[in-house]
Amino acid sequence: MNTAGIKLKSAFLLLPVLFVYSLAVSANGYFGVSFGNTSVKADLTSLGGGSLDESTGMSKLYGGYRFNKYVSAEAAWFNLASVSVAQVGTGPNAVSGAVDMQALGIYGVAYVPLGKRTNILVKAGGASWDADLTRNTTTESVDGFDAFYGLGFSYGFTKNLAFTADWEVINSPNPEFSTFSLGFRWDFK
Repeated sequence: MNTAGIKLKSAFLLLPVLFVYSLAVSANGYFGVSFGNTSVKADLTSLGGGSLDESTGMSKLYGGYRFNKYVSAEAAWFNLASVSVAQVGTGPNAVSGAVDMQALGIYGVAYVPLGKRTNILVKAGGASWDADLTRNTTTESVDGFDAFYGLGFSYGFTKNLAFTADWEVINSPNPEFSTFSLGFRWDFK
């Protein structure tokens, strides 16, 4: 495992600390979990050829601090993709391929109220990511820090519990991916 992967895994351990800190500091903190789908496109040329274009499940654990009715800061851990295919390509050039990717995002969220309990969310920031690209038995670890953006929707069932739907992208060059997820957010008000 490369150092970026170790840093990402270490950062994941900080999320519970952020959660407890948000509780202790103010009643404006929140915590959430989402599950959904990741669309992954990977170029395996650096490993000898082929490409991968698949979809797989994803999960997101996040927490944040809401400064006011319109703006918050958020950190999220994404388990983005574990995709593998038995065969990429055809004939004598056929190979197996896989992508395993995780990310830690830090970004701002703007809330556009549509009603008392309903908001459109606009997200922008950055994300540190780590991916393992595999072709046959050769694995290459790649990582980076790229722009993060997304759109979302939230509906509050109560003043503390909200349903969320998010479309999010980390603008990484290879692998490319986008996510769609549904989940719940708990607001500490």
